[in-house]
Amino acid sequence: MDRKLIFRIFIVALAILLRFYDLGKAPLFFDESVHTVFVDDVLNWKYSYDPAFHGPLLFYLTACVVSLFGKSEFTYRIVPALFGVLTVLLLFKFERFVGERGANYSALLVAVSPIIVNYSRFFRNDSQILFFTLAFVYFTFSYLKDKRWYQLLLASVSLSLFACSKENFYPIAFLMLIYFAFDFRKFRLKDLALAVLAFLIIYVAVYSNFFTNLKPFTSFNDLPIVRAIEYWKHQHEIARIGGPWWYYIPLLLLYDLPVFFIGIYTVAKWIYGKENDFKAFLIYWFLMSLTFYSYVQEKVPWLTVHIELPLYVIAGVGLSEVRNDLRRRILLILTFAFLLYSCVNLNIVNPTNPAEPALYLPTCMDVKDFGREMRSMNATVCVFMSPGDYWPLPCYLKGVKTYYFSSLKGFESSVRYYGCNVIVANQTNAKVIEGKIHYKKKFEVCIRSWTSYTYESLNPVRILEFLIFRRPMGTVNYFNHTVFLTSSPP
Repeated sequence: MDRKLIFRIFIVALAILLRFYDLGKAPLFFDESVHTVFVDDVLNWKYSYDPAFHGPLLFYLTACVVSLFGKSEFTYRIVPALFGVLTVLLLFKFERFVGERGANYSALLVAVSPIIVNYSRFFRNDSQILFFTLAFVYFTFSYLKDKRWYQLLLASVSLSLFACSKENFYPIAFLMLIYFAFDFRKFRLKDLALAVLAFLIIYVAVYSNFFTNLKPFTSFNDLPIVRAIEYWKHQHEIARIGGPWWYYIPLLLLYDLPVFFIGIYTVAKWIYGKENDFKAFLIYWFLMSLTFYSYVQEKVPWLTVHIELPLYVIAGVGLSEVRNDLRRRILLILTFAFLLYSCVNLNIVNPTNPAEPALYLPTCMDVKDFGREMRSMNATVCVFMSPGDYWPLPCYLKGVKTYYFSSLKGFESSVRYYGCNVIVANQTNAKVIEGKIHYKKKFEVCIRSWTSYTYESLNPVRILEFLIFRRPMGTVNYFNHTVFLTSSPP
């Protein structure tokens, strides 16, 4: 067995281990738990596209998994984990554009990227988007090199599956296609026609629930592209989850420090040296992604992965171009060690640590324990709060008689009618409820947590403590619910 094969087996084994080991340890986060509803809708043939929760492909793929293996944190996350591994495998194919060493180094870095691994272990669609984007790039450049019709077809299929995954497809695909528009004459018209046809067939099939519901294509306003652009344009305008333009820079520095500087150095070197078309595209892809996501007022950590992927490929190729063997190996080992240490802490040791800026409102481990306790006592539970407050509780109270109320209107009669011996409320409602009932016991359950920062808290000492010990760089906040155990309904 040659060294190349051994190295690649090591990379793939590491990618699998980091993405699948203890995959079900963390409770479902808010978005993950809401996504389970859409999986149930798919299984019951009731699914309807909602741009707020992105495209249907993830839900269809996950429905296949849970119908075979049951519903759990592990099974809900299998699809993103698989795509995470496939992305690493696909990078080996880029050997034809960046050389064996460049492909291997890129795959190794992506295999241990802390944030990319994290969102390969998370029931979201960003992991599959990375794979489809990378596949589009690979097959498009292969077509430009070989002129084989099926390569352009596969590029189009990849793009269509991206479109069926998430709404960032529309701006990102447009910006990518602008780059290739300058090479339009290199594409044969009959190959383009077949590629467009394949794109449309897949797109319509997935968004129409495999041709069983054609309503999304019967009027202009119902078209998925129209609904997607209108919804997310509005979210951008109101800055639903806004942030400064530099939001992603601290994340890149905290989690990708050596990759960031190697990547930036490599970009400067390539621009100065006027490198080949593929390297020029990598620069365009990285700068375009960084600019677009810095501009858009939807600042969330999982979007970092779309900036990271081209950066990691650039850094991997840049490392491969270091001519001094000793210097190259030292740089590779130090970069690998930095990434692996952060990756293991973020994803394996404590995947719900609120000190990690890469985690968005992580669900507390209390939620799992609370669900087990309610099942063991055969409880009947009344929950008084808005849906935005109580998720992911429904996922952990399955099998428990649970009734949800968005307000306290008719509180006493509702509890009495349903015979609830456990009442759960957010802290605002709990203050009102406490004066109206007799209870045996009261306690709090942490639903999610986060760290808030000030300029004073972000000093070099606290940053170093975070990097080494994963301690918070600010004040940790907890979103708790109050639980009342009653002897009988009021």
